[in-house]
This record gives sequence, C-alpha cells and structure tokens, in this order.
Amino acid sequence: EISRRRREQKLTQEDLAELSDLSVNFISRVERTKDQNISIQKLDSIAKALNTTTPDIINNAYRAKKIKPEKIHDNNTPVFMKKVINELRKLPEPKAERVCKSLITLLKEMNN
Repeated sequence: EISRRRREQKLTQEDLAELSDLSVNFISRVERTKDQNISIQKLDSIAKALNTTTPDIINNAYRAKKIKPEKIHDNNTPVFMKKVINELRKLPEPKAERVCKSLITLLKEMNN
C-alpha cells in the first residue's frame, strides 16, 4: 500500500524517506517486507508524507490483501474493551485517530 501510494505521487523512496524523516533503508524494507511491525509513530510519519492517514493506509492494506480485521466478538475480549472499540467505530475516522493517539499516550504514561 505504501509503495503504491508513493508511486502514484511520483515519489522515489528517497523522496519519501526525506519527507517522513526516516531512512531510505527503512522505507525500502517496509515496502519489501509484507509482515513487518512498524511503530505507529513511523507509520504516522509515512502517512503524513503521503498526504493520507494511518487508518487509511491500514484499511487499504487489509482490503488489498482481502484480510478481514479481527472480530472482537470472542469470549476472551473483556466487555469494556468491546465497548471502547464499538464507540471508536461510531466516530469519523479523523476523530477516532485522535482519540486512539490520546489513549496510547495515556497508556504509556500510566506504564511509566
């Protein structure tokens, strides 16, 4: 998905690396490797450089691979987590993204 968007915008890997403040090596590895863990911060940097959002990149990657996001209807997921996820789904994407970033920041602060 990242490679496709980059090419659509006629950017080289070097251009994207510079715009996202990441290394060319990292951009190359992200585009080559299908199942790589990328931090949200780095994915955010790439998304901004490509004039899109992180959720949009993720959603399009799922669609392209015909992968369905995990359902949260299993019995192992606590009810409060299901409620949070359902409320997030009701929000417009930009608001949901802001809420998620705030939650992540809060959780990191609580773990310190």
